[in-house]
Amino acid sequence: MAISFILPLRIAQTVFAIIVLGLTAYVANWWTGYWHDSAPAEINFLLFASVWSLVALIYLVVAPLKFASHPMSHKFAILGAEAVSMLFWFGGFIALAVFLSNRVCFGHVCNVAKAATVFAAFEW
Repeated sequence: MAISFILPLRIAQTVFAIIVLGLTAYVANWWTGYWHDSAPAEINFLLFASVWSLVALIYLVVAPLKFASHPMSHKFAILGAEAVSMLFWFGGFIALAVFLSNRVCFGHVCNVAKAATVFAAFEW
């Protein structure tokens, strides 16, 4: 019964993580090409949070389904993976929102960065 509720939630988490991954990768690529410098840490952190979430989601989906009675799917391990992911997303979207609020921001790439912030907040 719990799986029927959790699986759609995991699918939504995966979709939002992929969206944020694409948006932040676009901003990082633009920044590197335009400024000839590495992307800001806020963008890179959200990029990391997206990749981390995709890896963690593999564990969060497979462990309860395949290893139900095994210690690998212990409820506190699942809670820990969720808590770490939640902290990464919270820190990432707040950091990017603060970064964007202190800048003169215009153009397409600015809108993409703002969209990444919004989707990261949804993921949180």
